[in-house]
Amino acid sequence: MKRIFAAALFAGLALQAGAQTFQDAVDFSGNDYLGTARSVGMGNAMTAVGGDLGSLTFNPAGSAVASYSQFTLTPGLSVSSVFGQGTYLDGAPFGFEDGLKTPSTRMNLPNFGAMMVYDTRNSRGLKRVSFGIVGNITRDYNNYLRASGTNDQNTLAGALASWAEGYTQDQLSGDFYADNAPSWESMVAWKGGVIDPIPGRNDGYIGLTERIRDDGRIALANKIGQYYGLKRTGSKYDLLMNFGLDFSDRFFLGANVGITTLSYRLDETRAENALSGVTYPTGFESLEMRSSYRDEGTGVYAKVGFIARPTDGLRIGAAIQTPTLMHIREIYGQDGRSVAKGESMRGDSPTEEWFYDIRTPLRFNAGLAYTIGKVALLSADYEYFDYSNVRYQASIDDPYTDFSPVNEELRDFGRAVHAIRVGGELKPSPELALRVGYNYTTNPDIDAKKAPRQSVSFGLGYSSPRSFFVDLAVRFQYLPDEFVTPYSYPDDFITPQICAQASLCNTLLTLGWRF
Repeated sequence: MKRIFAAALFAGLALQAGAQTFQDAVDFSGNDYLGTARSVGMGNAMTAVGGDLGSLTFNPAGSAVASYSQFTLTPGLSVSSVFGQGTYLDGAPFGFEDGLKTPSTRMNLPNFGAMMVYDTRNSRGLKRVSFGIVGNITRDYNNYLRASGTNDQNTLAGALASWAEGYTQDQLSGDFYADNAPSWESMVAWKGGVIDPIPGRNDGYIGLTERIRDDGRIALANKIGQYYGLKRTGSKYDLLMNFGLDFSDRFFLGANVGITTLSYRLDETRAENALSGVTYPTGFESLEMRSSYRDEGTGVYAKVGFIARPTDGLRIGAAIQTPTLMHIREIYGQDGRSVAKGESMRGDSPTEEWFYDIRTPLRFNAGLAYTIGKVALLSADYEYFDYSNVRYQASIDDPYTDFSPVNEELRDFGRAVHAIRVGGELKPSPELALRVGYNYTTNPDIDAKKAPRQSVSFGLGYSSPRSFFVDLAVRFQYLPDEFVTPYSYPDDFITPQICAQASLCNTLLTLGWRF
């Protein structure tokens, strides 16, 4: 069984059941850290380093390492590029054969924060106390997939007609909330003219792009053009309220109360059009099905960690984060439209809200760092997170939803993810720093057998002799291939599949002041 991403979330059920799926659990509970330019430039291998506000996401004890107060602001630019093209069947392209490369650019704010350090003036024991508020991006959803091509085998309209089979025309034309109502997708397709009735039947349907053959079977009337678009935007922030303690400059202890905020939007467009010079019995010209959902969420967690400095050059750090319970509000809807014989039709679903909770498991990370005088720094991190323990839960706002099927899928197909992060910093002079980093994260889906997620980063830093400092970082990330099925039939009918090959570039500029 190959797990299919994105459009398969809507097949058959459309958006009527919301979008609570395995992939949503991965997107909403998983992290892909940004932060300050220094932390990103070093590959976010900061668990045992500390001293930087970006490091507090990984280890709250990092605030106690710095002997000074500081303020940072980090604007950023996210540029994604996705190449979408249909996969091959028996060595030949089967739909969506036109390769489309789609760039998408978005400004963001990967980090902001302030840290205050109080010096106790003790020569031993508790030397400093730190506290502050820091915000770091933990997931960037910027992504836009497009694909197009032709098809002479099957059609979105035909698939929608198959899903409407068995429902009467009154049911398809009726109330979206009626008992035993069809899927919203089927109702929107009917009201939008994407599907028509089979003559002489009240519960049988044919796609606008199809015809009835002489033998009574339904088939695609003629070759058609097809288009698919999937756009994702938004981000996930962790707002940290941090407290740290420095004991004799040898042992640092810290704690965070983290507030996670989520903003995520997905818009999907599936369209078919008549080809130039080709005629269709229905007078078909074009059709389009669009669906969208927007998620807004908040959650709370706690994290504790330490950094030990057994010798002057060596630091050892570790931190553990409690489960996070995120409350999600989802807003979704869809519409369908068609043009045939110069006449247009349109159908819209209601805009509906859906409430649910996601509970994430413990997250653990550990790290080692070694400094070579004041010239160089090497660090390495390991992080563990088990997606098979992510759980959907009914919300107090909507307490009757049964999430057993998707939770069972998470248990069966989710797996523990292991992340390795390494980084280095070289200081050719006290004012200048050169940085490099690398990340390797295993795939959370045991069944998909996808490649790991990898990234490389580079950074440059300047510290003035006084209080001002500025850091620049660029991260290049190459994402595992994803496979999209734009539509499906109730039976095992072969339909086109799109392969999405994506890369992401993040540029960050941190402006900071020490005092």
